[in-house]
Amino acid sequence: MSKEPKKETLNTHYSYNYHQPEDYRFSLDSVFLAQKVAEVLKTHPAPANLRVLDLCSGCGVVGLELNFHLRSVSKIDFLDVQEIYRPFFLKNAEQAKSEASEFNFLCMNYADLLHDSFKEKYDVIISNPPYFFLGEGLLSPNDFKNRCRFFIDSDLQNLIAATLFSLKPEGRAYLLARSGTHHGRNLQDEIRKLSTGLARVQILDEVRGTNIVELLKES
Repeated sequence: MSKEPKKETLNTHYSYNYHQPEDYRFSLDSVFLAQKVAEVLKTHPAPANLRVLDLCSGCGVVGLELNFHLRSVSKIDFLDVQEIYRPFFLKNAEQAKSEASEFNFLCMNYADLLHDSFKEKYDVIISNPPYFFLGEGLLSPNDFKNRCRFFIDSDLQNLIAATLFSLKPEGRAYLLARSGTHHGRNLQDEIRKLSTGLARVQILDEVRGTNIVELLKES
């Protein structure tokens, strides 16, 4: 039987006093990703109309940080496959709540975004997905931690397919992606191949050695 996350811990170093499982804590990568995307979206003509998805959201840090830095972006869905995150997300969302906010936690596999009900639903998708592939690192005895760090519940192909399916035409996605060169792969090239004919792909910026990959869906 896998070890359950022990209890919540509080982190006082970021925009909010985040509640999160003790067994797996978010990193500054999530915070910097949100700040960068907020800078990009400030130039949007109507940010208040944007429907945003925080994909692989965990306790909601990326989406809530985005809302903190750009208050007009307030229609945000948070998707994570692990139900254990829901109570932490609800506490965190309460801190960020305003009259305009629409925050929803969706406990589901991102492969389920390929359902017709999600087709072309989102203007923007932001994601700090698992960094590691099975066979490219040692698994922990903790199943919860493994599902946070490794592509276990689905894979990169489904991540990109679901992202592009649920984006509106000319919608944009921003994914954190490590290069993968130390495991003999080029993750950015893999994302480009999976997006061929569907989206333009570029490296927008870098966060502590991890690339922010932007996907612009074709119209």
